[in-house]
Amino acid sequence: MSKKDKKIEIQIADSKVVVGKETFDGYQLTIGKKAIAEIADMGAQFALVKNASVDSLYKSLEKAVESAIENYNLNK
Repeated sequence: MSKKDKKIEIQIADSKVVVGKETFDGYQLTIGKKAIAEIADMGAQFALVKNASVDSLYKSLEKAVESAIENYNLNK
């Protein structure tokens, strides 16, 4: 028996992201009312932020968003 794929809407909103003691422009990913990830725009790189510290760095926003969604789905 196969599973049906559920369509989930993920929203990306502009946000201020705190990394350590600094604040960066960035994005917040949400599913419904639950925030699943924060991504900080650090100039040439995008940082996936967890608990106010950098978890991973990416060269493009698309890769950072893709990684955040994968991490959310694995930890769900």
